[in-house]
Amino acid sequence: MLVLLDCRPLQHIGSDSEKSRLVISFVAALARDRGIKWMLLADHTYQPGLFPGLAGVPVLTRRALPGRMGWGLWYDWLIPRIVRKFKPDAVMLTGGVTAAVPDLPQLLWMPVGVDPGPVKGWKQEGPLYAGRMAASLRRADAVFCFSEKDRAWLAGNGRTDENKLFVMRPPLLPAAAPLAFTERERIKGQYTGGREYFYIDALAASAEEVVQLLKAFSLFKKRQLSNLRLVVSGVLTPGLRAKLETYKYRDEVHFFETIAADDCLMDAAYAALFPFEGNSLGMGLVHAWQTGVPALISMDGRLREMAGDAALGVRDADPGSLAVEMMSIYKDESLRTALIGKGFARLTTFDPYPGRQLADVWNVIME
Repeated sequence: MLVLLDCRPLQHIGSDSEKSRLVISFVAALARDRGIKWMLLADHTYQPGLFPGLAGVPVLTRRALPGRMGWGLWYDWLIPRIVRKFKPDAVMLTGGVTAAVPDLPQLLWMPVGVDPGPVKGWKQEGPLYAGRMAASLRRADAVFCFSEKDRAWLAGNGRTDENKLFVMRPPLLPAAAPLAFTERERIKGQYTGGREYFYIDALAASAEEVVQLLKAFSLFKKRQLSNLRLVVSGVLTPGLRAKLETYKYRDEVHFFETIAADDCLMDAAYAALFPFEGNSLGMGLVHAWQTGVPALISMDGRLREMAGDAALGVRDADPGSLAVEMMSIYKDESLRTALIGKGFARLTTFDPYPGRQLADVWNVIME
């Protein structure tokens, strides 16, 4: 069986985004474990190796025009032309928009946050999504989304048949487990001089969000005398670098743009922070639970649905709220221990990789 995978929306949101990594992980597993053959379709900006895990999969690159007209031509003219030439058995589309190939099964990945009203950032996956959503849902043979809330919204008011809606969660990773004490101490010694630290992956965060994080850390340090550090994975832009130069606690904030390949800074953290990732797919949160690291998360959005009471909630864009919960988990070791236990318990609701979800996608393709 040959499936054409439309990769242009994944290029648009970035190959390192959670959605791109999740989709590509399913594609790679289906190729490896189920023998499905894939053909990737990308625009002319594609660079070899953009999607790790798909080495050896043939890639078609075609020039694409920017803007609404360019996306329209992509779905209405280019994809149908590719289908007529290569005759795949199905098409998998990753931007929430189906193509003009009515006689071919279409499997549709929705944006992260399906409601184009209140959710910010959905336009990133293509300007045609809102206008073509209803027609795309009718035309699709299967629809993959990322939360029960999104599934209920898609099924509501007859938007689409509930039986063809599937919620795809981050799978558990077999290699993720709590670090041995000596390994935790080695990482702390190498990166923070042996100090405990809060960790945050801010690679996708805006400069303003990082500033809010620094304000929260300032409040924590003022109210709670401690040696805890703040470790940030992210890009230190010139603007942020200038702010750090005058930041009172700059010696206790560690920015890392790259780290050793064998090290994961989250795994050795005192706690992991996800304060402005309410619309995240939760890959980092699941990883934290697997490695026994307690988490502080945004109260709004997908992470709250995923976590239940297995994480402390903070209000979006509120440094004071984040600082309060940082103090709570620092002062109360029993709270920290309880959160670790609840995280491990929460993992029982997730699939081991590749698990049932992969079987769902396989069954949909075969049907």
